[in-house]
Amino acid sequence: MSLGDAIAPVPILRLGAAGWKLHAYPALDSTNDVARELPAWSAVTAGVQRMGRGRFGRAFASAGGGLWLSAVVPAEPPASRWAGFSLAVGLHVLRTLERIGIPEIRLRWPNDLMVGNRKLAGLLVEQGTDTTLVVGLGLNVSNRPWEQDPSLEFRAVNLVGLLSPVPEPDELATPMLDAIADAHDDLFNRGLEGVVTDLNARWVPRKVVLALHSGEQIDATFEGLDPHGNLLIESSGGRRAVLPHNQIERLSEVTE
Repeated sequence: MSLGDAIAPVPILRLGAAGWKLHAYPALDSTNDVARELPAWSAVTAGVQRMGRGRFGRAFASAGGGLWLSAVVPAEPPASRWAGFSLAVGLHVLRTLERIGIPEIRLRWPNDLMVGNRKLAGLLVEQGTDTTLVVGLGLNVSNRPWEQDPSLEFRAVNLVGLLSPVPEPDELATPMLDAIADAHDDLFNRGLEGVVTDLNARWVPRKVVLALHSGEQIDATFEGLDPHGNLLIESSGGRRAVLPHNQIERLSEVTE
């Protein structure tokens, strides 16, 4: 989608410490698709996403009342410098949500922000140009995603009931953009190993089911990441192993 496909004129604001240039739309198919055409330190929000997506093109419920945001950051070659950027974003968004008072917030590998066993927000990092990355962030505020997808009734949560008063989605854009800028600086300065160290200090062992791209399924305990972002697991037979992250299509937590 090009900028010309927007259904209304675009007010432009500058937000956050990085001076993000924000393009705000009432509705779009996908904020990531519009952001991909913009330069670094640009951002896009939509009141509604008609075709929001998660990893591997999975549908992401994006009705009115949530924060649907995409941000463009510089990512000069080599690409290896930015390996694990989604983990850095997850860490800094997590810290921001903690600061605004979300109880029991945690990051589920690789890109879901959870409260207990329910998803509050999701991240999607995609290549923009050869020298940019696009960070998509969807945060449930007053929207009720289970009304779009009944299967989410016991798997999703919104900020209503977690915070009082509940901020408007527009009020959350600046702290989320600051978190993305902080993640960019953090990964550039400390590298993936520093980010992983901070995440491993927060993660606790959890029983999971890992679906691999090969079609294999593994029952294991997730124990964290190695310095390269690969999963540290203990198999159901008690054997510890390192599982390359790029082999994994989906991680599902086992709830008691």
